[in-house]
Amino acid sequence: MPLIRFENDDLEAEAEVGAALSLIAHEADASLSFGCRAGTCGTCALSVIEGANAIAAAGYVEQDTLAVVGEDGPDRRLGCQIIVGDEDLNVSW
Repeated sequence: MPLIRFENDDLEAEAEVGAALSLIAHEADASLSFGCRAGTCGTCALSVIEGANAIAAAGYVEQDTLAVVGEDGPDRRLGCQIIVGDEDLNVSW
């Protein structure tokens, strides 16, 4: 099982492949905030420090939202859009 590390809270949680990062963050009691959970508000913008190769690329809506909120750097993603892949994932917000 992949290990998810929430840097800001110094938390780690195991996750099933295919699980939503938003659910894992909630269950781990991470301080990562979520708004719409649909990829349109940008509240959950974060940096993927490790494990980006194991998650799907950002879709059009996510890319557009990141650009609108000024968070469109190469490692920036929306936490609500991340589905856990088969490698450990390390995120910071």
